[in-house]
This record gives sequence, structure tokens and C-alpha cells, in this order.
Amino acid sequence: MNNAGFLKKIGVFSPSVAAGKRVLIRADFDVDAPKGRIPDDLRILRVLPVIHACLKAGARVRLIAHRGRPHGTHVKSLSLRPVAKYLERALKRAVPFVSDPFADGAERTYEPAPCLLFENIRFWPGEETNDDAFGAELARWGDLYINEAFANSHRAHASMVALAAKLPAYMGPALYDELRSLQLVRDKPKRPLVAILGGAKLETKMPLLKQFLKTADAVIIGGVLANTIYAFEGDEIGKSRSEAVPAGRQDKSGLNTSSLLRSKKLHIPSDVVVVKSLRGSSRRTVKDIESVDPDDYIVDIGERSMKHFSELLNKAGTIVWNGPFGYTEVPEFARGTKMLARAIARAKAISVVGGGDVIAAVGAKTLLRTVTHVSAGGGAMLAFLTGEKLPGVEALRR
Repeated sequence: MNNAGFLKKIGVFSPSVAAGKRVLIRADFDVDAPKGRIPDDLRILRVLPVIHACLKAGARVRLIAHRGRPHGTHVKSLSLRPVAKYLERALKRAVPFVSDPFADGAERTYEPAPCLLFENIRFWPGEETNDDAFGAELARWGDLYINEAFANSHRAHASMVALAAKLPAYMGPALYDELRSLQLVRDKPKRPLVAILGGAKLETKMPLLKQFLKTADAVIIGGVLANTIYAFEGDEIGKSRSEAVPAGRQDKSGLNTSSLLRSKKLHIPSDVVVVKSLRGSSRRTVKDIESVDPDDYIVDIGERSMKHFSELLNKAGTIVWNGPFGYTEVPEFARGTKMLARAIARAKAISVVGGGDVIAAVGAKTLLRTVTHVSAGGGAMLAFLTGEKLPGVEALRR
């Protein structure tokens, strides 16, 4: 589908429509907050421009968001209170925290507030079931709706779908940037197109892997995905994490693994870093994949593989990356992932990077300085690139 044609079918937010209105913004505040601190604020930063624009237009802003997966129950550790405090500092104004937006009289109590934040919307079961009545209750708080939560747009949740149907609905500027960047990569990439897939969740990423083996010029695989492919082929992976494969050596998407491995486009690490313990102090050894022992953990890619991947990236016109290449839970084992980031930064290519694990391993500020676009949503990015319709985006169509 033509990029411009797709975007024309969706109302894009303009500050003029917000003047004097109550604006419900579905934000992406799904951030870690250890001891009330927010070490990675990328997702919050991306919502600030539309908040500022609405407030400048004289609108009253009501922010809706979630953290984690409480599944309809109140989980104190997943409260959005730390985000409210962050917003007060960032906006330099009071941001009242509404612990229960459905309580009697809550609307009247908070009516004068220029900007407020609701408690984690997933604390209520109506959110994840896309309950229409739940969406109607939320709609009472606003006169128009803006979606700025790309990372949750592949979910048919009430604050994404049911609510958008109740009010004039718009796409926010951050969501617009996501869709524009990803659709250009998907539909009109500058060649050669090099796709990098790491991390885990083979079943989730297999549709994208299949697509890229058809449309990309090279596909680089690492992380748990690579371990799984090694195991498919009977290679020793020791104690390393891999994923199960149904009988017949065929995944749920119907792709025969042996056929996949015969593709000349596929590039898998030939040497890996192994340890005997997952502690960061453990001695690291570089081995060919054929030399991995039963008591080894594969935690990173080796120098020879990194050199090969860097050569591919240096020739690329477009690079798409989702998922880390090492056991990045231990910083000492994230070297390969960081080296990939540096190789992408050196390449003269359009580059799109997504996935929370990659952002956490490399650092949001580093990626923002070195790549063309950092996607806020790993799962939504995968869904969009494979051609799936995103319920949160479809709900905005005119």
C-alpha cells in the first residue's frame, strides 16, 4: 500500500482541534521504575510534544496508559504514580494522579486540572477485553482522543479501540512517525535491505523471518533464535536457552526448518562466546559452534561472526533490527549487541531499530544519536512489518 495513501485515511492530530477541549491521550508509559526512578524515559519523552501542544492550545489533557501485565487486578508495583511524578518535573506543573477514574464524582473533582494521569488502565478487566461500556466510561472524560501508544497498537484493548470509536479520534505525531518510518522500510526500502533478528520468541518472529527471506537481501540471526536453529540441525548448544519445535521439524507457521537453513540469504553466527556460569565474572571463551560442550552457555557472538555481519551492514541501504544477540541480562555479555549497534552507526544506511531488550542493552540515548529511527514497540513493529492490521491504528481510520 502506498505510504501517503495509507496515512491520508487516518486523521492526524493538529493543535487547532484541541483548543478549549478535553483531550484524552492514550500514551505509552510502560516503563521500568525501580524504587520510583525511571532509568529509561524514551517512551515518556515521545509523548511530551503532543502534551505541550495541547496545553498551549488551551486544552485540558487526560493521560491514559499502562505498565506491565496486571491482568485486571491492582498490583502496587505496577502503579503509574512514579510516572506522574516524572511528568510533573518534565512539564513543570502539577499533574494530579487519578487513582480511580471510574469512582463517583471523579470527573467533577478533577475537572479544572489542565493535565492529569489515570492509574494503570490495565488494573481494570474491561481494558484487555475491549469492553464497550468500559470505553464509554473513559469517553466521558474527554471531547477528543489521540493515540500516541504505538507499542500497544497491536492490542485490541478498550483504550485503543472502544474508546476511539466514541470520540473524534486522531493519530499523534509520534505514532505518525512510527508508521511513516516502518512503512517506508517495509514497502520501499533502499537496497540492499539487511534484516537482523535476535532475542527469543521464534514463533512470534517466524512470520517476519519468512517474509524477509523473500524480500530482504540478507537476514542475520542471533540470540535464542540462533540457538534454536543450531538445535534444529543437531548442533550442541550446551545449557543455552532455545525453543521447542513441534514434531516433524516444522514450526506452527508451516516452515520447514531445513528449507529455511538452505537459504543463501540467511547468516548465522559461526563462532560464539561461551561460559560455564551466567555470572558476569565467568571466564569467556570463543568457540566454533561445532565445538560447544554440553556444560557451556552460549552468551554472545564471536569476533569472526561480528566481522562478517559488519561487512554485510556496511553495504546495506536499509537496516531493520529487532532483538539482541547475547545474554544481555548480564551487561558483560552484551558486547556483540553493542558492536552491532556501532556497525549500524557506521553504515550509510537508513536504519530502524526496535525492541525493548535492544534499547535496554545499547541505551536509548545512544541509539537515538546513531540510527534513523528507534521504534517504541517490539511486538507492534513485528506485526506491522509482517503486514498485520493494528487494531489501535485501524480504529483511527476515517
